[in-house]
Amino acid sequence: MAPGAGASPEERETPMTTGTDPHALHEQPVIVGAGVAGLMTALHFGNRPCVLVSCAEQPGIGALRSGVAAALGADDTASARAGRTLERAAGLACLETVQCITAAMGNVIDTLGRFGIPVAAGARDSGYALHAALLAAVHVRPNVTILAPAALRRLVVVDGHVRGVILDTGSRMIPLDTDAVILASGGTCGLYDDGLSPVTAIGRSLAVAARAGAALSDLELVHFHPFALSLGNTPGSGVAIPFELYGPDAILHDEQGQKLEGHTNDPAYVARAIYERRAGGHAVFLDLRKIVAAGTQNADPTLKSFLALCHARGIDPATQSLPVRPAAAFHIGGLKTEISGRTSLPGLWACGEAACNGFHGASVLHGNPLLEAVVCSRFAAEDVTGRMPVPFRDISGIHPDQSLTKGLLPVVRKSMAAAMAPTRTEETLVSALMHVSRFAEYDDVALVAELMFLSALKRNESRGAHFRADFPKPDAIARHTSFTATEAHTAVRLVGRDHPITWSPDAPTKTELFTT
Repeated sequence: MAPGAGASPEERETPMTTGTDPHALHEQPVIVGAGVAGLMTALHFGNRPCVLVSCAEQPGIGALRSGVAAALGADDTASARAGRTLERAAGLACLETVQCITAAMGNVIDTLGRFGIPVAAGARDSGYALHAALLAAVHVRPNVTILAPAALRRLVVVDGHVRGVILDTGSRMIPLDTDAVILASGGTCGLYDDGLSPVTAIGRSLAVAARAGAALSDLELVHFHPFALSLGNTPGSGVAIPFELYGPDAILHDEQGQKLEGHTNDPAYVARAIYERRAGGHAVFLDLRKIVAAGTQNADPTLKSFLALCHARGIDPATQSLPVRPAAAFHIGGLKTEISGRTSLPGLWACGEAACNGFHGASVLHGNPLLEAVVCSRFAAEDVTGRMPVPFRDISGIHPDQSLTKGLLPVVRKSMAAAMAPTRTEETLVSALMHVSRFAEYDDVALVAELMFLSALKRNESRGAHFRADFPKPDAIARHTSFTATEAHTAVRLVGRDHPITWSPDAPTKTELFTT
């Protein structure tokens, strides 16, 4: 039985790695991440044994405050959803992937129902409720062994194939032999000090995969929610105003009452407008008083959920304009995968925000991140189940390479805010890259940041969520960016050759990193 099975949800919050015998988990698929994608993957394995590794992360802005039923296609058609997705994708979506995921949309709610998780518009129609229900369903599965809190530190690769993982529980390292690892560990938006994403969403699993040789794609593409409330900068604690409330009666203005020009249904455009006004030293506010007055009478569920959230924090949108700022909410880029979740590294799969399979293209359609996580988790589980197993390889004597678990995180967050904001330039990207890249060999978040900076430098155009002030128009042909860790290190040397390096006074030395 899985550790914690049969216990109450409160009792299961305690660590579940104590006494775990790695040999008892011999050759079981390992799922990294306990968000919606990871939990769904575990459920899709049915009665087959598997291991679920969790950092005990909580869902961030990617878990919808409301509207789960709509996100999963309750009132939508496959063709309509595919059309809107392709329109928002700005030429970078894969038509086959879009059609495959949207075609599966019709069975999603029924599948959740078979897992004992009803989904319907109205009460508890939130991503948080969905995540809690999935977690409860996984906890009672005797075939799922949950290791938490634990983090992936290394993929063991032998003869070009994943043959095991090294897990860090805080008190010890656990080697597990496996020929199938599914990364469902979320994205990198926790690298932004903006308050929306979980503190664990810093891309560490992407770095582990990159060090093992996997290719990553379109890492420069980050979706910014334009309307995060300016209530502080504690990661994971932020509140966002649903973008669908931004109608003609909503007024966006600065502290002097000056309206921001234009109204659009493109979140990326609005996020840039707010960012640039704030960069000029202004505060920006969203006035929803007319929306609230009309929506209260109509009992709009999205508005109702948002008002409840505001009132719990002592905020009243009916009487005051709300201070807003753009905040990173979803990383479109990730590990380069097929629709099955297979990466370029045999034995490694990815799904959810950690994957980049061509569904979103260059921008995100509202609701699609959740749809992708739910649908693609099944594709990955089915592909892993149908794989051809490789011969057993004992990895118990392998120890993880030295890498830093925290290291440069404060410095990286500062560099990300400056260089990977809604508006970017070559100057800020090169400066950030030179400050961070010398630590990429030793620090996981530095490696992820390095890959993101290089991808943004490589895309000398503006497309979807990526806007370069020095290249404000899109190229005639849409292209993907792609890097491996080896290619990134070579690219850094080329960039450094053309740009003199000025070290940041805030960046610690290598000696300081390894002695603190």
